[in-house]
Amino acid sequence: MDSPGSSAPSPPDLTIIPKISSKKCQICENPAHGKHFGAVTCRACAAFFRRFGISNNFKPCKTENKCSFRKNGYFSCKKCRMQRCLQFGMTIDNFQFDREPFNPLKMNVGIPQTVDTFSGRPSLILFSAPSGSSGPKRYIDVQFLVDRAVEVLLNGSETPYQVSNVLQKLAIGLQNIRGPQQKVSQIVTKIGKEGIFKLWEEEMLRMAKWLTYFDDFQRLPHSVQIEILNGVWFLFGRLENIASTALARKRKLCKDDMVMTCVNKNVLICDLRTLEIDLSWCSKYTFQQLKFFDQYDDLRQLDILINAMLDLEPTHEELSYMICQLCFHQVGKKLQGNILKTVEKLQEVLSNNLHDYYVNQMNQPKYSKRIARMMKINNTVEQCLYRDRVKADLMKVFEVFHVECSHPGIFLNA
Repeated sequence: MDSPGSSAPSPPDLTIIPKISSKKCQICENPAHGKHFGAVTCRACAAFFRRFGISNNFKPCKTENKCSFRKNGYFSCKKCRMQRCLQFGMTIDNFQFDREPFNPLKMNVGIPQTVDTFSGRPSLILFSAPSGSSGPKRYIDVQFLVDRAVEVLLNGSETPYQVSNVLQKLAIGLQNIRGPQQKVSQIVTKIGKEGIFKLWEEEMLRMAKWLTYFDDFQRLPHSVQIEILNGVWFLFGRLENIASTALARKRKLCKDDMVMTCVNKNVLICDLRTLEIDLSWCSKYTFQQLKFFDQYDDLRQLDILINAMLDLEPTHEELSYMICQLCFHQVGKKLQGNILKTVEKLQEVLSNNLHDYYVNQMNQPKYSKRIARMMKINNTVEQCLYRDRVKADLMKVFEVFHVECSHPGIFLNA
């Protein structure tokens, strides 16, 4: 028996706390799940408030905010349902954001600092280039080449010709500068500074001589003639060499994997896949290393162009038009202004002459398919030129070449 003064523990409170599930949702009066965001709600109303609590982009209420909800918890108006949530004290204070373990907003997107990112040059250039600085750039004076081209333009064509239009005279001039295809004089296996400049000189002087057969071109101011010549001579050489190689392959003067060109009336052929190119005079990188600047298969594209030219078998008139269209389109796009207007007029004259050639001489009034094949070749050459310019800009950024030219505009496309 306990003494009156002894302390005994108080009996536990056995009051039954009603389960939360016995309550109803304050919003829709369905069975409640618990207290969410400040009110006793069901899962559906809690999810609704979590989704739309920070958004007020609701459609206007059709009953002026006096909607009545059904007893089954269905609301036909989101705006009135949100007002009911706020009325019973639901708040967004307990909302949690960015709980996902993968948070792209805080992700470190910085590029790791490596030798190539620090120096701004790819690892191929850093570790394969010879050691030491490039030193002063070599200066190349090509004034003599410009002077010779100017002299050719001033002298004009060698023999006056009486022809009906300009295109026919250009065709005659193209035959004269190409000459009859003879036997191969030399097979080139290696080329360096001297050989490259001989090729460039040959192509520029041939282009200048060919333009002397273009009467409308000869009437232009002398400064305009020089400016156009400087911008198109390399395009002339590229397209004409493709046509010459196609003709040489057809006549079995060279193998199908070789290309042909002429230097000082000597016929030269080479296999570009095995040709050794010495660039030590202008770069500290080898030709093989520079191939990594462009993964495009240029040799395969060249074979495609040669085969397309072989299938087309253009006449001298057609080839003359193709060369003019390619050259004048490129130089007009590059120089713009008065040069663009001038070359557009020259192209219009040649287009009319070509129409007359097909209709009156070839008796072929429907020639659109042939024109399309010609322009397809020219467009492919232009795509190659664009890739070459992008590659040249990239090489300029990485200072691949260490030469300066007295007339840099001449070699813009070379």
